[in-house]
Amino acid sequence: MTVDLTDSKNATHHWYPFLKYQEECAAAGKEATVNDWMRSTGKLQARVDFEEAKKAAEAEAVKPKATSVKNEE
Repeated sequence: MTVDLTDSKNATHHWYPFLKYQEECAAAGKEATVNDWMRSTGKLQARVDFEEAKKAAEAEAVKPKATSVKNEE
């Protein structure tokens, strides 16, 4: 059995994995971006972790302000 590596459904090299992702997005009715594809494959996990930590820190920074405003009233 031979596998046609030029078919985006079978190939795993070069840009074919992204093309497969693009086809899946088109079937689901959403836009395919390289950034979203890299996130979905775990290639940007450090960036995702950073963004989550940043959101958590921002949420934590707002809490003391909210309690100090209540105390002033």
